[in-house]
Amino acid sequence: MKKRIPLFAVSALLAVSLTGCGFVTVVPIGEEAAYSGKEVFDSSAESGSDWASVVEELTGKAVDLTELLNGDGVGSGAVVAGTAVITEFNTETPKHFLLIEPEGYSGDAQIKIQAGGVYSGTAIRDTQTIKTFESFTNQTEWSQYAKALNKEVDAQVVAPLALDESAAGKKVTFTGAAVESNGTITITPVAMTIE
Repeated sequence: MKKRIPLFAVSALLAVSLTGCGFVTVVPIGEEAAYSGKEVFDSSAESGSDWASVVEELTGKAVDLTELLNGDGVGSGAVVAGTAVITEFNTETPKHFLLIEPEGYSGDAQIKIQAGGVYSGTAIRDTQTIKTFESFTNQTEWSQYAKALNKEVDAQVVAPLALDESAAGKKVTFTGAAVESNGTITITPVAMTIE
């Protein structure tokens, strides 16, 4: 009498053989490079090591904001410096900003300095020349670098000022990358003091 292998046993054996089961290596997070030989991009380390050079470069090529405003304007991007009176520290949205009135400017453009919470834009990355797109593997890394530079702005420039509503009425001296859009000029600072 022939022994019959139950249908479920055949199905199980077939499933195991088709899935190609084998040993799996679990790689701890952050140690991928040791196993693959490929370094994982660390945007924070990249921006942190570049920060002092970026600040030095932008400070060296900054132009007076009031002169730009009274001339051709900021346009799609410029590095600016100046002194202004803070008229408001706005925290109504996650994108906090200082609303300012630069000395010597009487135009109607709204001028903001990004000041905490969420930072938007790529102005710092786009005005520096320490690194270019070609310095990175792909667009994702280039984008991560811009975000990491904005985090440096928050940690190195804005957070130490411990801003609150008492900033209104005070004088701010700043250097930063500015962009103009729809009558609003937004400055992302690389240096800022308030007195």
